[in-house]
Amino acid sequence: MDHQASPSRQEQLRSLEEALRRQLESKSTFIRWALVGGSAYLLYQALLFLMYDFKVFWFLPAKDTSADIIFFEHTDVRFLIATLVSSTLSTVAHFAVHDLWTFRDRASVRKPVWMRFWQFVATVSIAVVLVAVMLNVLTVRFGIYHFVALPISVSLASIWNWLWSSRYVWRSAKREDAPS
Repeated sequence: MDHQASPSRQEQLRSLEEALRRQLESKSTFIRWALVGGSAYLLYQALLFLMYDFKVFWFLPAKDTSADIIFFEHTDVRFLIATLVSSTLSTVAHFAVHDLWTFRDRASVRKPVWMRFWQFVATVSIAVVLVAVMLNVLTVRFGIYHFVALPISVSLASIWNWLWSSRYVWRSAKREDAPS
């Protein structure tokens, strides 16, 4: 009887091994995703610091230079330019590293790179709005100190980013050999 039970145990061990492998792959993808997000944040900070606080970009307007932009006056055009360039470059780098490293092991649905890029930009843009809204609601409406409200807001927006990045932008292709 033990002899007949062995294949069943072996099948159970293989099944358990496969389940553990899938869990580890999923966790490693999430860890890579978090590392890339943190790196993109640091890149944004570094670019902003270089462009705004250093004279490396001598051709930019001086700090506190005002300008009329469409319907309003911006009192620090150098800061505006630095934030726009920093956010653009860090978003492109963020996408590229996700595309080439974070989700490289995933058999994703085949889509052109430009489509994944714009889906990613839309996802990140919505997350930025979520952070701004949550931060203001938590701080202004509920009186939570902004240094506490910001990590809460970013954490909730990160859930949004992870879900949309992993399930939509780089969603897994369904295997043809998988049972229905």
